[in-house]
Amino acid sequence: MRPALLLMIAFVLVGMGPWSEDAPDTRVPEPAISYKVRVRDTDLNTFDVTKATFDGHVFLTGKVGKAKISVPFEKIDLVWFEPAEGSDVLAMVTLKSGEQQQLIVNGNTPCYGVTAYGNIAIDLKHLRDAKFQGRE
Repeated sequence: MRPALLLMIAFVLVGMGPWSEDAPDTRVPEPAISYKVRVRDTDLNTFDVTKATFDGHVFLTGKVGKAKISVPFEKIDLVWFEPAEGSDVLAMVTLKSGEQQQLIVNGNTPCYGVTAYGNIAIDLKHLRDAKFQGRE
């Protein structure tokens, strides 16, 4: 094979590797509206996040009984997360109005965003709470 072709293939493979900006573990979906959220993980690490999304969306989706509910970020003040059965997580949602609602959410749902030092991705099952601070 020609050296130039080998070099080109090497650059393409390196660009597709884990250190690429487009690697799935560091890429942040671009939300329609940018929200600021302070998240705290189960190890009590706190992250101030902008462009926050849950699985690329600006709402939290879960179940109440047999019903599926989506709560827009604009209505949420605080969410507390607790482990439930299997990969499910109990999310206690406090709305800005003061009302509360429990949802069962998929714990494998990723929370994405941008911090002052880089991109973040963390599954809901690894969060303790999320404080919604409004639009950016």
